[in-house]
Amino acid sequence: MQNIKNSLFLYLTPRQKSQILGTLKSYSKKFPTFSSEELAFKFLEDEKYYLDIENPHFEFVGEYLDDDKFLRDLKSFFNFCEYEKKQKELIQPYLDQQKELSKIQRKKAQEYKMSKLKPTKKQLFYYDKITKAHGIEKKDVSTASRLDVRNWIMEILEENENN
Repeated sequence: MQNIKNSLFLYLTPRQKSQILGTLKSYSKKFPTFSSEELAFKFLEDEKYYLDIENPHFEFVGEYLDDDKFLRDLKSFFNFCEYEKKQKELIQPYLDQQKELSKIQRKKAQEYKMSKLKPTKKQLFYYDKITKAHGIEKKDVSTASRLDVRNWIMEILEENENN
């Protein structure tokens, strides 16, 4: 099913094929509720209209509008687009789960890195100000890491919010 693009529209040049496949893909996204047959007829109808007003999107399509093979290829490609959409919907929960796991992993890596670094001057200054403002006894920051100071600040802020 994956190599369907190679077996469709063999009578078109590669450039023409690329143009028409891109447009057909946009049709399938633009009209998601249409069946493959409805999409094919919609595309043919639109192209006939544009040919009638002498402003065609694809000059080469004019000679294939009444061709059964062209219609069959259109339907096949729209079926393929529908198949791809269903496959994406099937794997979407796994992608979301993977995204959530990588988010957790990044957070753990950041915390590990912070636990190995000394606190910044801004962190220490902010910790001093927040302890004075809330009248809380200051903890020893000489051996603390960035993670420790951040957690202490978060505890103070959470206590303040709860009160």
